Amino acid sequence: MLCALIGGVLVAAACGSGAADVVYWSSGADQDKAVESYAGSAHCGWQDVTFLHVKWPLPGQTGDAANLQYVREPQGRLSAEVRATYAPRTELPADARTTDYTGPDGQQLWLAPSNSDDLAYVVYPDSHRVEAWPRTKRTLGCD
Repeated sequence: MLCALIGGVLVAAACGSGAADVVYWSSGADQDKAVESYAGSAHCGWQDVTFLHVKWPLPGQTGDAANLQYVREPQGRLSAEVRATYAPRTELPADARTTDYTGPDGQQLWLAPSNSDDLAYVVYPDSHRVEAWPRTKRTLGCD
């Protein structure tokens, strides 16, 4: 099962929690704060980075508790801090499944048991675009 592939416990930390606007993703009509995203802080030079935190297990799932952090960082400056490479256009793996979580602009969060320890997929339904967001090796934040 998906939870068996997701190892380690990460502690979610805000990136310079000051001005970052946290957006909670919803599952249906429910915003249970299990999935959230925010832009990185400018004072760290991360204003073009989007952080995505997933509290695992998601409601209705089972498994060891963890806070997983994924990043959208097209410039590659955080490449030493992530488990895989960001892909701005990719295909969903055959085993990918929706989490039923939807972001503020309608984007959908998908995970695949074959690689969920390394990647999360953000699907933009209007454009049929899929991005692969790498998981961080450790929770990133700046002071």
